[in-house]
Amino acid sequence: MRLVDWMDRTWLFDLPIGAFPAVLERLRGTPARASELVQGISDSTLRARLVDHWSAKEHLGHLDDLHELDTIRLGEFLARAQTLSAADRSNRRTNTADHGATPVSELIERFHRRRLELVQRMEALTAEEIAIASIHPRLKRSIRLIDWAQFVADHDDHHLVRAREALRGVADSG
Repeated sequence: MRLVDWMDRTWLFDLPIGAFPAVLERLRGTPARASELVQGISDSTLRARLVDHWSAKEHLGHLDDLHELDTIRLGEFLARAQTLSAADRSNRRTNTADHGATPVSELIERFHRRRLELVQRMEALTAEEIAIASIHPRLKRSIRLIDWAQFVADHDDHHLVRAREALRGVADSG
């Protein structure tokens, strides 16, 4: 089955506020799932790219590359900004980071540390704060903070799938 392209995804965003702890658990668990995905795989396989596609390491590095945007957006929600900051759709940071040269353990450790920091900040939020809404610039609609957290968790899952596909593609081509 082919994974739907990220830019083609749509959301209903109808989670009740009480689902927020489960969304946070998904966000907290992404680094552990990333670590399990790459366990025992050679660095050459992890950094191998197929034509016009990121390597597994690049997909994992990309998740951490977005930490700054996630932190900014959390602050914007709490400041009750009308519109959230836009993401760089060209993914310049990931495309120029050379994640392939960084040990995968370092990529995952940095991601884990920074993601835990974000989740801990979010754990302290009140129900009122979790319901704050702002316009998402790409989706062009108002979303609540809980919806944004779900969006980030879905984005994590998307890139874990893409990293797994990269690993399978390298194995199939070797």
